[in-house]
Amino acid sequence: MTQPTRSPSPFLAPFRVIARIVVTIGVVIYTALDELLFPLFRPAIHWLGRLQLFQLLAKAIRGLSPYAVLALLIVPFIVLEPAKLFAIYWGAVGHPLQGVILLLVAQVASILTCDRIFHVGYAPLMRIGWFNQLMIWVIHLRDLALGWAKSTGVWKASAVFVRGIRDWFRGLLASMR
Repeated sequence: MTQPTRSPSPFLAPFRVIARIVVTIGVVIYTALDELLFPLFRPAIHWLGRLQLFQLLAKAIRGLSPYAVLALLIVPFIVLEPAKLFAIYWGAVGHPLQGVILLLVAQVASILTCDRIFHVGYAPLMRIGWFNQLMIWVIHLRDLALGWAKSTGVWKASAVFVRGIRDWFRGLLASMR
């Protein structure tokens, strides 16, 4: 016996619109921050990757069992990802400067730890069946969300703004040489 489908309550419609706007702004800010910071840290990541200490760490991570790599990845992830959410909350409740500073610190720490461990330990991690399937699902979900966000005017305006900042920063660095 099938149950009749209920149409969404008209009372909730404004809340859905507000939630979409908030999520869109959050995705745009997070992605813009990631787009701005990751290219800035790429040279530092490559430089660190060439250091013997980090080459030894990468070799050791690659030699770990898949679940050991997962455990190694989970520890900084459990600390840094909630810190990013708290930073956004902190900024929203009246501490914008502290929120931005914490978000920047957490993002930089995430780039230098979680991202590096994930990429170095990618092969062992993908040998975990459920993790592999989870990553396929998460990447698909991310692609859907980004596709939707990129179709909005907020995204397009933010992309122009981020490109302007990136070009300005590159020009500044070029003038210092």
